[in-house]
Amino acid sequence: MTRKNKYYNRSRLSEAKFREIIKYFSLDLSATQIAHTNLNLNTVNKF
Repeated sequence: MTRKNKYYNRSRLSEAKFREIIKYFSLDLSATQIAHTNLNLNTVNKF
């Protein structure tokens, strides 16, 4: 069985979406600003 995300075990979030969240946080954006992209605010707040 292949893992969906090698950085976060048992995640329902794909690795691509996880990397996108990390990229936005590295740009020093807030969770609300990141949620205005195609990501859910609850998902962003979780990470």
